[in-house]
Amino acid sequence: MVEPAAARAASAVPSPAPAAPPADPILPREAAPAPRRPFVPEPAAEIRPDAEILAALAQGLEVHLQPVVSLPQRKVAFYEALARLRVGDALLSPAEFVRVLERHGRTTELDRLMLARVTAIGQHLASRGSETPVAYALSPGSLFEPGFLRAVARLIDLHPELAGRLILALPQRSWRSLDAEQASALNALRERIGLAVDRVADPGLDTPALAARGVSYAKVGLDTLLGEHGAALAVSLAQAGIRLVAEGVEREADVPDLIDLDLPLAQGAVFSPPRVVRPEVLSPPAPEPVPEPNPPADDPPPVRRAFRDVLRRAV
Repeated sequence: MVEPAAARAASAVPSPAPAAPPADPILPREAAPAPRRPFVPEPAAEIRPDAEILAALAQGLEVHLQPVVSLPQRKVAFYEALARLRVGDALLSPAEFVRVLERHGRTTELDRLMLARVTAIGQHLASRGSETPVAYALSPGSLFEPGFLRAVARLIDLHPELAGRLILALPQRSWRSLDAEQASALNALRERIGLAVDRVADPGLDTPALAARGVSYAKVGLDTLLGEHGAALAVSLAQAGIRLVAEGVEREADVPDLIDLDLPLAQGAVFSPPRVVRPEVLSPPAPEPVPEPNPPADDPPPVRRAFRDVLRRAV
């Protein structure tokens, strides 16, 4: 939530990978599967001290973009901006650092930093003539920060090029627990930006209620979509006019199943992994000052006129 111009605009992110070549026609479709390898558990993620993560946030974020593509064409529909923190030689995803930021009340700071970078990306795309939107998933805690959503509206006032190019995603549980102030602020934003429901854990979405609040997209994990209630959820979202994004698509073999479900959008490493945004996109250099031309040497000196004469000419 691509045209040649949009593809050139997003040089920070490579074009989606082409479809895999067809299977060898000599082999029968019912060929026996390869023997299973013994299960080897992955090593547990290293637990980072809170101080290291907070220091990494203070030093700066890395922003990665991952495309959401249309099916079956695999054209870029929009990009999602993803935060990364570098701690030593490791690059941490939100799953590895958000809980620490929540404990220290720093998730709203993360969202503010990311929205500033999303603004720069949107400006870069607009300067290239692209209308491709950029999505960002807010932390649940930012909704309870007084005036946060109103500040988003002021951001769009300052940068009107973001209108129609920004998509904000809120977790499913946040959509279910909106208070009157939050609902009013989102209602004021719905005509200016896209809204999405993210982190769908329960397939029993109230799709008419979400559509009434202005939700245009719903991101649902692949396991949920291919599960028992996936087809019914896809139909319910389509009937409400909400475009479904199948996320976490890692295998080419799953793509035909998504197409069979008539899903409009998908995201995952099989199409393109997240790619880091070039630093010059996030911090464009200041334009060179234009020197004032020197007046010709033979020009007569300017004639001073009384302010009263200038005012008379003006009226």
